[in-house]
Amino acid sequence: MGLLTRFASQWVAGETLEDALRVARDANRRGIDALVNHLGEHYHEKGPVEATTREYLRLVSAMRDQGIRGHVSLKPTQFGVLIERSYALAQMLPVLDATKADGRVLWLDMEGSITTDDTIRIGEDLRTRYERVGVCLQANLRRTADDLSRLLDRDIRVRLVKGAYKESPDIAFPPRAEIDRAYLDHLETLFERAHDFQVASHDGRLIERALELAREHPTPFEFAMLQGVRDPLKDELVKAGHRVAEYIPYGPNWLPYFTRRLRERPRNIVTMVRSFVSG
Repeated sequence: MGLLTRFASQWVAGETLEDALRVARDANRRGIDALVNHLGEHYHEKGPVEATTREYLRLVSAMRDQGIRGHVSLKPTQFGVLIERSYALAQMLPVLDATKADGRVLWLDMEGSITTDDTIRIGEDLRTRYERVGVCLQANLRRTADDLSRLLDRDIRVRLVKGAYKESPDIAFPPRAEIDRAYLDHLETLFERAHDFQVASHDGRLIERALELAREHPTPFEFAMLQGVRDPLKDELVKAGHRVAEYIPYGPNWLPYFTRRLRERPRNIVTMVRSFVSG
């Protein structure tokens, strides 16, 4: 387990709030905004949910006190959406108020397709209370074109990712080429219609296309990438004058997140095995 933890540290700041703040400070020193997420998901009881709310309030307060530049991102299933959507919204409102007081963006992560509708509805409800609210959308889902148009109509920020959750073919595009085509289509929509969105990809082809579109449509946007992935590219983009945010997860419940990262990047399994052998 110690070796697994060591390898996971590539993508996870650590288990404590101070771990997250340390990585966030380092990102800021490199000219990169922090996008911090306290790990946890699929809660069915109120105790862990309400502890999550308290942790995010501590996080926002600490970011304020330490002058950390960046935002926070919440998982709806961590805030109790599987218990009831109205309960999850009520738990998020104190975090919304804290981020609003600092002028930060409150982002919602997108999880499995069973919670897509609830996540979008919560995003819309939050947007009626504060203008700086964003929702993550996954290009692999067949429904995303409609969801993107809906969010843009309501002036809600969008973070566009490929999608890391395993879904059935009737819900998602199975081949990678189709996902990439969908991502490119959504990217064009964002540059044509959106304002202050996130291009969240490590794919060089998609990033290059975003740079081309940025020259055609000079609208504010930023790149978003995961902690520990393509760090030299992040630095290059910053040096070229582009805004970059780094998604920084932390907390003891890191295993599901780590498993998804391995599934997204299978070659990392080889690296992990080598680390076990070498000790």
